[in-house]
Amino acid sequence: MKLFVQKLMILLASVALALAPGDVRAQTQAEWLDVEVGQSFIFQGKRSIARILVSDDLVAQLKLLEEGQFQVRGLSVGSTDLWVWYRGDTDNPVRYELTVHRDLSDLVRRIDQVVGTDAPLVYPLLERIVVEGPVADVETLEQIAGMASVYDEEFVNLMTVQGDHQIQIEVLFAEVNRSAMREMGLNFLFGNSDLGGGVWQPNSIFTNLVSSSNIDNINNGLVPDAAAGTFNLLGNVNFNNGTTERSLGAILAVLEQSNISKVLARPTLVALSGQQAEFLAGGELPIPVAQNGNRITIEFKEYGVKLVFVPTVLGSEVVDMRVYVEVSDIDTSNGLSLTGIEIPAFVARKSQSHLRIESGMTFAMAGMLYDSVQSNHARIPILGDIPILGAAFRYVQHDRSETELMIFVTPRLVRPMAPDEVPAPPGSSEDNNPNDFELFLLGLDHRVGSRSEQSTGPIGLVR
Repeated sequence: MKLFVQKLMILLASVALALAPGDVRAQTQAEWLDVEVGQSFIFQGKRSIARILVSDDLVAQLKLLEEGQFQVRGLSVGSTDLWVWYRGDTDNPVRYELTVHRDLSDLVRRIDQVVGTDAPLVYPLLERIVVEGPVADVETLEQIAGMASVYDEEFVNLMTVQGDHQIQIEVLFAEVNRSAMREMGLNFLFGNSDLGGGVWQPNSIFTNLVSSSNIDNINNGLVPDAAAGTFNLLGNVNFNNGTTERSLGAILAVLEQSNISKVLARPTLVALSGQQAEFLAGGELPIPVAQNGNRITIEFKEYGVKLVFVPTVLGSEVVDMRVYVEVSDIDTSNGLSLTGIEIPAFVARKSQSHLRIESGMTFAMAGMLYDSVQSNHARIPILGDIPILGAAFRYVQHDRSETELMIFVTPRLVRPMAPDEVPAPPGSSEDNNPNDFELFLLGLDHRVGSRSEQSTGPIGLVR
C-alpha cells in the first residue's frame, strides 16, 4: 500500500510539471487593451483565431469577424480578462487585460485648443480622470481644471506650473494715534476755624473732608486740587468785619490735552507662488491657561499689526493675492482677575481681502479707523443744573481717541541675484581703524579714502 501511494504522488507531480509551463506562459503573455464606452476597435491577430472569450460580458462585447480578426465593443466602465485561442496552439491561450473607460476625446480636444502644443496628458484611472503634466502658468492650470471638473468633479490634478515663481512683497503701513481730552472741575472752601463749608469734585486728589488739616485750611484759604494732572487756577479772599474773619479759597482745575503718535514700518517679504508670508509689528503677551491637576501653563498671545499674504502668480505678470490684516491692542480695562492673576483683554480689528494685481503695481488698504469717545459728567443735584452758576457744582470730562491705519502693498516678481550682481555689504569697504593723526587731530573715525559711495537700492532683484 505504501508503494502504491508513492507511485501515485510521483504521477501527480509529473502531471503538474507537464501543465505548469503552459499556465505560466499564458499568464506572462498578458497585454493591455483599452476601449471607450460606446466605442469599438478591431483586433488584428498575426495567426488564425480559433475562439475568443471575455470574463465579464457586462463590461465588453466580442464579435468574431474574419480569420484573425474580432471586434471589441465597450459597454460599461470596468476591467475584465480577454482570452484568445489561436489555431494550432489551443493549449496555450493568450490573456489580455481589457479596460473600458469613459470617452475622453472631447476633453482632450478642448484642452488642446487652450494649450496648443505640449498639452498635459489626460487618461482614465478606474472611475477617475487624471490630468498630468506641466503647464505654462496658473491661469492655464485653472482653465484646464475647470474643464476637467465638468467631466469629473473629483478628477486627479497632477499638473504643475513651469518655472520657479518668487514674489517680493513690499509693505508700507502707517498708523496714527490721536487723542484729545477736555476736563474742568472746581473745589472751594469758605468759613473760619469754627464754622465753614466747601465743595470737592469727585476726581479730586484729596477727598478726605473730615480732618483737622481741612479746617485749618479754611483760615488759610487753601483747598486741594480738583483733578490730577491738570492746570489749576488758585484764588484766595479774606473777609474781616472787625470781629470775625472769613476766608474763601478756590481751585479751578482745567485741562485741554491733545496727543499724537505715529508708527511707520516698511517690511519686505519674499514668498514662493502659492506659499504664505507673514509679518507682525507688535509683540507677544504671556497669558496663563488653566490645565488639569490645578496646573497653569503660559501661552503667548500676539498683538499689534499682523499681515498674512498668500500670493499666487498667474499668467501675464498677474499676481493673485489673498490678504489678511489684524490690528489688535491690549485692553486692561476689560480684563479679568482670577486667583490674583490679571488677564488682560484685547481689542482687535480684522480684515480679509482677495484681489488680483499686476507685478509692480500698488494697492492700498485703508478704512482701518477706530474712533472712541468717553464722556464723564458729575454734578450736585439741583445746584449743578443751574445755568452758568451751576458750573461751580459740576465736574466734566470729555475724552476722544482716534486710530487710523493705512497699508500699501506692492508685489513684484523677482529672481535671485547672480554672483556679479550682489552689491557690497554696507561698511565692508570702510576701514574703521584710523591712525593717531586721523583720530586725534582730524577727528575721523575711519581711514581716509576708505569710504566709497555705493548704491543702496535693490540691485538685480526685480525682473
